[in-house]
Amino acid sequence: MATLRAIPLLVFLLLALPARAEELCFTPPHDRLCATYPEDQRDFSALFEYRVIAGAAQDPFDTFSWQAFTALNWPDTTRPGAAPASWRGFARKPQAPGPCGPRPPGTVLATPLQSDGNALIDRHARFITYETRLNPVAAAYLATLPPETETEVNFPRGESTARPASVLLKTAWRILPAPDPAYITAPGAIEIPAHMRPDGVPACAEARLGLVGMHIVTKVASGHGDHWLWSTFEHVALAPEAENAREINSLYANPLFPEGCRGPAEAPGDWLLYNPATPHAPANAPPASALWHDVAPMARSASGSALPPTQVLRCWAIFGPTRATNARWQARHAGTPLARYQLISTQWRGANPDPIFPEGELPRYLSNLTLETYVQTAPNGSCLSCHAAATTRAGAPSDFTFLLQD
Repeated sequence: MATLRAIPLLVFLLLALPARAEELCFTPPHDRLCATYPEDQRDFSALFEYRVIAGAAQDPFDTFSWQAFTALNWPDTTRPGAAPASWRGFARKPQAPGPCGPRPPGTVLATPLQSDGNALIDRHARFITYETRLNPVAAAYLATLPPETETEVNFPRGESTARPASVLLKTAWRILPAPDPAYITAPGAIEIPAHMRPDGVPACAEARLGLVGMHIVTKVASGHGDHWLWSTFEHVALAPEAENAREINSLYANPLFPEGCRGPAEAPGDWLLYNPATPHAPANAPPASALWHDVAPMARSASGSALPPTQVLRCWAIFGPTRATNARWQARHAGTPLARYQLISTQWRGANPDPIFPEGELPRYLSNLTLETYVQTAPNGSCLSCHAAATTRAGAPSDFTFLLQD
């Protein structure tokens, strides 16, 4: 990435950045929802080194994220002539054939483990499941690279609809016992590894799935996107904020949560990943081991006893202006499943790296409750700083993706 201008920190001048009308669509007319994926983020000032976030700086990135989420989940994608930006047309992460075999593009081919190897168990003793996909631009570029490449990887940047961006997608899905209009849904085939089966034999489980988390990673030419823009969404009914949740700019402390994240005194609601009746249960702790059983309770220990659901809390409060952006977009999506989702934040490179901001990332900490449940309080609980370590099998930098190691 080009070196950012070395100028004094001018936080208060962020408030003077000119306001612009929120664009619902990347292409004209901008005042309506559309299925067009945003290929760049140009509404941005590169005159500052950012250390804290103000709404004027964050709003364009959050608008970009909602444009991307809308295009990927456009309501008409099941009809003929489906939107080309739909995730259903993306390629799956290249991997060895598993017990589920080939599946149609619209089927989620999932695993029951997060990228760190841990499982997440919901209130109904069912596993949350995961899938990774690449858009055609990223998939075509990846196909030119052997995993052992010693050349630095550099995915194509987006500039316009004529020069689209590389997009990487990670999704998290709950198992639905019945159709539920509160979720974006898809048929699923879940590949269960041998070490998670009581009989030691890998298996394939068919399921109806509901989207609970989505990471959208987009490489653009502007908006400090040389190191990608990281957008993360969750379903609104997952878990409440911790009683001691930190604000997005409140990061100067070590350790961040010396007592862990504490459950709120009251958290009414039908949360998927939190039990209000046990607010003092240990939060964000992975199960020691988890086996997949075909009959309820699905998640069990090695002894066959039911595993307790994972008690999840949000340790970082959603930024106020991001909440306001969510409310506007949810209102636009009223009457559709998209209205039941919220942007947690958009991470971007706002400054040169330093000891506090390893990759110059803003916000400094960002993780998804469903995809990275157990890293919220960790020093590496950041999209950019975590993926900065990604390399090919030969050790060459792999442009912030672990795809060439898997």
